[in-house]
Amino acid sequence: MGFRRFVARRGRCLTIYYDNGTNFVGAANLRHGLDWNKIIRHGAIDAIDWKFNPPTAAWWGGWWERLIRIMKDLLKRVLGQTHLLYEEMSTILCDCEALINSQPFTYVPESEQLVPISPSSFLQDIKEWNTPDIDAIDHKS
Repeated sequence: MGFRRFVARRGRCLTIYYDNGTNFVGAANLRHGLDWNKIIRHGAIDAIDWKFNPPTAAWWGGWWERLIRIMKDLLKRVLGQTHLLYEEMSTILCDCEALINSQPFTYVPESEQLVPISPSSFLQDIKEWNTPDIDAIDHKS
């Protein structure tokens, strides 16, 4: 279900890289039993190219492990010991995702002519992700 949510939010991928976790290895074994030619003909889609990290080179996934660490740090700072409902947690995760995706790839000096490129530059047409917090606005009035 997590993969379906990912595809619904970001669109279908051509290639997915992942580690050798037991859940991924089991899913890969299950996928090999599927008749992809029949699925492609019936659904007019291409198979997703799934690529494992080599078992002896676990450090290959270091860049996405670092993103996981950044997300965990953000959640610890934002939530602390707070307990949330599913809807609230989903909203916080989306806000953290937008924050991470808005970070530029490299340093760009302050200039009105230069626009820093970030992951959100490739994911969204509208670059502004920050919206006013309705609860904070209601509290002030």
